[in-house]
Amino acid sequence: MEIPTPTNGDGEIRTQTTVLKNAANGGQDVYDFNNQMIGVDNDKDCKDGEGQKTVFEVEDGVTVKNLIIMGGLPAGNGIVCKGNCTLDHVYWPDVCEDAATNSKDGATMRINSSIALHSDDKIFQHNAKGGSTTIVTNSYIADFGKLWRSCGDCTANGGPRNLVIDNVRVDKVKSTVAGANENYGDTVKITNLYVKGGYDEEDDKPKICQEYRAVTDHMGESEKLHGGASQWNTDTCRVSKSDMKSW
Repeated sequence: MEIPTPTNGDGEIRTQTTVLKNAANGGQDVYDFNNQMIGVDNDKDCKDGEGQKTVFEVEDGVTVKNLIIMGGLPAGNGIVCKGNCTLDHVYWPDVCEDAATNSKDGATMRINSSIALHSDDKIFQHNAKGGSTTIVTNSYIADFGKLWRSCGDCTANGGPRNLVIDNVRVDKVKSTVAGANENYGDTVKITNLYVKGGYDEEDDKPKICQEYRAVTDHMGESEKLHGGASQWNTDTCRVSKSDMKSW
């Protein structure tokens, strides 16, 4: 998979967050950007905590297709899904804060046939609770801290949050593929994960699924369980070593 050449040259930096309304609210249910590259005028450093501008806010039921989020500062806080959403053939050449965030309790955020590169921390952030789900399929994610993280210290934190990964290629995993909160009932299901160079079972590298004890209302920090070792076939990490492939 490769990030396509932008159809709008050097791209467009918008002055504020673009809200993609659904058809019921006067918008449309499918937005096809024809591989335009778009960012936002964000002045908050990518490594300086929270507060970056969101590029796109996506309403419930909307599908976003063939979009390139401009890299670096203009990538801001990427895409925030405010309900059920599908991100199909969406590309992040250089993630700033997060690539995409699942923010609506009970909703499902689907990422398909997408590429996300270069993040010191998370690629996909999951803040929504109430059985909400993030699904990542047929994608390539490289040079990142965590591919997915269930929020460790959100206001009124809780769960459960669910992650499904299938047929995804990863490379240069700095921390872990998935970080889930055991105490809030999160679940991680990973099948057909292709790890560059393969998973090293002896050294547990890269980490695949780590379990945490999360906190609420920013009262302290979440704690890695089991010494931070990858967990296999548990209630939280529903992952088998046989599903780790090499490429």
